[in-house]
Amino acid sequence: MVKKIIRCQQCHQVIPLLESNGDFGNSSALPGVEWSSEDLENQKEFFLGHGNHNIEELLVDPETFVSDKPSYEPVKTSYFEASNGRQKFLIRRTRVRLDQPARYELIPGQLQISNISVSIQGNDLRKEISAHNGSLSLTEEKAEKFIQALQEEVENISPEKLTEEIEVTQEGETPLLTYGILKEVHWENVLRKCQNDFQKNDLKKIKKFIQENREPGDVLALRIHRQVTILPQNLEQAG
Repeated sequence: MVKKIIRCQQCHQVIPLLESNGDFGNSSALPGVEWSSEDLENQKEFFLGHGNHNIEELLVDPETFVSDKPSYEPVKTSYFEASNGRQKFLIRRTRVRLDQPARYELIPGQLQISNISVSIQGNDLRKEISAHNGSLSLTEEKAEKFIQALQEEVENISPEKLTEEIEVTQEGETPLLTYGILKEVHWENVLRKCQNDFQKNDLKKIKKFIQENREPGDVLALRIHRQVTILPQNLEQAG
C-alpha cells in the first residue's frame, strides 16, 4: 500500500510517490508494493509533463482501502481515499498484469460500502456438528433441523438492518467479506424454533454448542457480503 500520492491540481492526474531504498529492481520498504524501473520512469515523466502545474502531496488513508480480492493479490482493482488535509479524494488503483505497473486514477465520487447479503456457513457447520457428535449425540435429521432454524432466523434479517442485529464482526478474506455473530435475542429465537423437534437434553447440548462456537472465527459466524458503490460527485467541485 502506497503512503502518498502526487496530484496535479490542473489536470486531476495522480501518481504514487515512490519510496524505496534506491534499488528499484527489488521490493520497496512498503508492504504489498514492489516498485520497478518502469515506475521510476513514469514518475519522472509525470514531473516533466506537469512541471509548470501546481502539484500537491496527498496522504493515503489505509483504513479506506477496499477491493474484491485479498490484499496479497497483486493483480486487482482497488479503491482508497487520500487527503491534502482539506479535501478527500477517491483513488482507483488498477493492475491487470504482473509485468506491468499499477495505474492510479483520480475519480469523481465517494465510496459507499453496503451489505448486500448474509449467509450461514452451512457445510462447515455440518462438519463441526459431525466432529462433535460424540458429545452432541445428534442424529443427522436433528442436525439439519437446527441448521434450518438458524437459516430461517437469518433470512428474516434484511441486509440493511444487519448492523443492528450483529454483535461482533471480523474481517474476512477480502474487504468485501466480514464475519458477524448474531445478538443473543436471535439465538433465543433459534432455540425456540427447535423446541418442537428436540428433547430438553438435546436443547441443552445445542445451547452449549452455540455458546462454544459463536465467535467471529467459528462456524456459527455469519458470512456478510458487501459491495462497493461510487456515489457521483463533480470532479471540479473536488478541487
